[in-house]
Amino acid sequence: MVFMERSKALLLIADDEEMNKTILARRLRKEGFVTIDVADGSQAVEKIRELSKNGRPDLVLMDINMPIMDGIEATRILKSEFEDLPIIAVTACMTPSTDYRRFGFNELCTKPIDWNELLAKIDKHLSRKSD
Repeated sequence: MVFMERSKALLLIADDEEMNKTILARRLRKEGFVTIDVADGSQAVEKIRELSKNGRPDLVLMDINMPIMDGIEATRILKSEFEDLPIIAVTACMTPSTDYRRFGFNELCTKPIDWNELLAKIDKHLSRKSD
């Protein structure tokens, strides 16, 4: 299995809480990723449509509870347009027993974030993109 170089991977973070976005972005950049963030689901859909013209982003980290458009609705729209785009729900409002796949998410990472778990899930999906 060949991993996509982290320095070449663009991750979009969708979360309405500024502190959550800052913590996620700082940690992920420290791990070598390039990040971009938005404040709600509608911004995520708009930004991904814009970025997809250049074949990016490589993966989305999506909060569930956000104003304007929640993460479930945004994921439904995105999966209908970009079926292969990996989307990881990063949220406090689902439990590991939730059937997150029925909402279109590839993975679930609950808050507070287990960094090793999140990084393993990101790497798993990026490795699939480089196969």
